[in-house]
Amino acid sequence: MTFFLFFKQIVDMLYSLKWLDIVMVLLVVMMLFYQYKLTRPDLKSMICSADIIVACLAVLVTASFIRDVSMYITYIKVMSAFLLYFMGRLYYERILECSAALATAAYFVICLNFFHRIFTYGISLFSVDNAFGDFYANDTEMAFAMILGFIFIGMFARKSLFKLFTMILVCPYMVIFSDAGIQMVLFAVIFVVMLMYILEVALNQKRLAMVGLGLIIVSLLAVVVLVYIPVFSGDSSRIQSAFGWSRILSVSHMDFRYNEWNAILDQSRPTGLFENLFGLSLNTGALLRSLYLKAYYSLGIVGMVFSLALIVRTFIAAYKGEDRKSFYVTVMTAILVLGSGVTVNSMEILQMSWFIMLFAGMVISAEKMSPARQ
Repeated sequence: MTFFLFFKQIVDMLYSLKWLDIVMVLLVVMMLFYQYKLTRPDLKSMICSADIIVACLAVLVTASFIRDVSMYITYIKVMSAFLLYFMGRLYYERILECSAALATAAYFVICLNFFHRIFTYGISLFSVDNAFGDFYANDTEMAFAMILGFIFIGMFARKSLFKLFTMILVCPYMVIFSDAGIQMVLFAVIFVVMLMYILEVALNQKRLAMVGLGLIIVSLLAVVVLVYIPVFSGDSSRIQSAFGWSRILSVSHMDFRYNEWNAILDQSRPTGLFENLFGLSLNTGALLRSLYLKAYYSLGIVGMVFSLALIVRTFIAAYKGEDRKSFYVTVMTAILVLGSGVTVNSMEILQMSWFIMLFAGMVISAEKMSPARQ
């Protein structure tokens, strides 16, 4: 497990070596089989509503794939994320024991990209507005990795000056001086959530922290809804006016996204009762860079309801569990993945989907376990 948790972030950085993703998927399958044979869990007593929801989503994805089997790579990516959920279910305690590997890998990835930035831009270090991904495919994926590393270091690394330097200076620099506008917003939100964790643990203010967290989540959901209103109403003028005040929320970026989304949906979108309920297929023709629109296109309203049910069920389990660290890690990774899903299909990018599904499985397993490990 230590090997897996450490090298997953390294593999994400080596995105051009696709065979490494295949190796990681095979490793997950073998680890699940090994753990099942080792522990022989009582599945009847272990199965819960969240497991059934994940199984239903897997069936819907499979049905969508069958309608167009040319999208087998996409299908494998999405189904592998479901495997990570069940890994979290079976390996909960083992993952907690090996959590330091997450922080170690995060340090390595962040420092490597930071030094690459220094050697590439030199004295122009603070004039960068597009880093071209550093060692990643693009700035969005690079910034995602930096924020994920920020979460892992903040929650699992030992206290040190190097930890503070990395979290307060290096991570913010790598995200802010890039072309990943939405990641800048998400980083600020996650920074606040991290402060809420400190507030709850250090000052024993759970209720106050939960109120603040609830306000943040509701606000983010409202923003997501507002962003997608023009896709269905056809009028983007009012929404676009909110994105012109800085490079963080660029009107040109939103113009491009709206045109791209509408072009794909104009060519083919769910029509009729069955297609609206269960979607069309995983094949949208051109790349549909939106988690929410792709879910509606491929899985329909039923798939979106199941997805929302899984999110709600996971948050309920995380809140009820005594393991507050796992709760906050799950919340922060969920905010990162769901927020990124506004402009990319985060469930089809292994870098983005695997860890949130892993932690979702963990908090489901942790719900009935006590005493929790802090």
